Amino acid sequence: MRRIDLNSDATSIGDDLRLEYGGEPFTGEVVEELAPGQLLSQEFYVDGLPHGSTREWWPDGRLKSEGENYRGRPCGVMRRWHPDGRPATATLYDNHGASVAVRDWAHLGLQAPSP
Repeated sequence: MRRIDLNSDATSIGDDLRLEYGGEPFTGEVVEELAPGQLLSQEFYVDGLPHGSTREWWPDGRLKSEGENYRGRPCGVMRRWHPDGRPATATLYDNHGASVAVRDWAHLGLQAPSP
């Protein structure tokens, strides 16, 4: 599987909004590194579209977000965490990438009140 780093490899977004590398829609792993071996983000692509797992980390290495994409759309549960590691949000997406439920937590870990 090919791997590119957004901080060092020349990429572009095509007219059809697909990630391109070398003028072609990219298939493989896309990362951003803070320093060699220290990932800030990791996402998998197929034909230029996010497809598969996606993760982000805070600079201290704690997980910032994680979820799944299917053909360029979020699917299932996407989770985000506060910098201290406590849950921030959990968003449930349907098979079409539409958000169907969101759960928010305040910075102290308590569920935030609904608007």
